[in-house]
Amino acid sequence: MKSLLVRLAAVALLGAGAVAVPSAASAHESCESPEDVPVVLEFGSLEGGEDRVVCAQHSAGETAIEAINDAGIETAESSGAMPMVCRIEGLPAPEDEKCGAALDGDGYWAFMVAQEGQDWAYASVGLQEYELKAGDFVALKYHLMSDGENVEIAKAADASTRAEAEVADAHGEQEGEHAGHDDQDESSFATVALPVAVVAVLLVAVAAFVVARRRRD
Repeated sequence: MKSLLVRLAAVALLGAGAVAVPSAASAHESCESPEDVPVVLEFGSLEGGEDRVVCAQHSAGETAIEAINDAGIETAESSGAMPMVCRIEGLPAPEDEKCGAALDGDGYWAFMVAQEGQDWAYASVGLQEYELKAGDFVALKYHLMSDGENVEIAKAADASTRAEAEVADAHGEQEGEHAGHDDQDESSFATVALPVAVVAVLLVAVAAFVVARRRRD
């Protein structure tokens, strides 16, 4: 009967271990899929900005503005009938660009696109209308109007830039959201583990009762 008691306890505890392990996160930490769009951010003459490449994961089919916002890049738009992105990551500062009905600063955020391995070119429509395709790359560069129409992007739309692209969670841009998922995992763990632990205790108690009963008999 002691062996029965041990077996019951072991089965209960193994069951608890089997069902209480939280599932791993489904988001991947790379930009390797063609559905993931690398976004090149270059601040040009603006001081205080950090040039970088971020990854808008699973963004093929979304508009460009949706993708860059999902990737953790903060934007502001002008207030005119045809809104334009006038500020990225707080730059240019309000004293340099009012973001009113029209742009009034010395430059603008050039919106460039390319397919992997091809040259950068101006997008045919704005960020709000441009629908991303698999294999797309996006570049946003602050360009001075005094420099003419030609916009030079330092990063190429190629595999090395894709490999450099930082996923938002890995970079810490969405740390709060990631922490929320962790809290949910911990809550799910507790929700499953507690009932299983109760069952384990009950099984052990029943087995102990049977052992005591047989000893008396």
